[in-house]
Amino acid sequence: MENSAALPPSPMRVVLDSNVWIDILVFDDPATRPIRSALEARALEALIDERCLRELTRVLDYPQFVRMAVDKPAALETVARLSTLVAATPDENKRPLPKCRDRDDQKFLELAHASGAGWLVSKDRAVLKLARRVARDFAFRIAEPKPFVIELEAHIAPLAVIG
Repeated sequence: MENSAALPPSPMRVVLDSNVWIDILVFDDPATRPIRSALEARALEALIDERCLRELTRVLDYPQFVRMAVDKPAALETVARLSTLVAATPDENKRPLPKCRDRDDQKFLELAHASGAGWLVSKDRAVLKLARRVARDFAFRIAEPKPFVIELEAHIAPLAVIG
């Protein structure tokens, strides 16, 4: 029998919406610093697909970020380094997800569901309104950065003792 204690625990899998990525990449928001640290330490795996990456690329071109002289290539390189690009295709046999009032945010729900992520971290009210229903009916949870970080730290703390 294999000794499972010798295997490193797998990192939590998460989908970050564009606003959370912006907080990490542009604003260095204290609420998202633990997320970035966990990504850097590989204790957290951020999943992203082409649709979500396209949106983030477009958001980085918003006038306020251009005025701030955000280094878009460096930001996108950081995303590439800190995330895993997946081709998550919805499984037609799975229960359909609830529809987000903001259709632009549906892709984040779909990615979390199709990729097997445990979490979708978002600051969008329309997405957050679905948290209770998604947690009840689907295999992932939705949270804002601060509550997610509490869960993340609870997950990482035992790993620090092991490692």
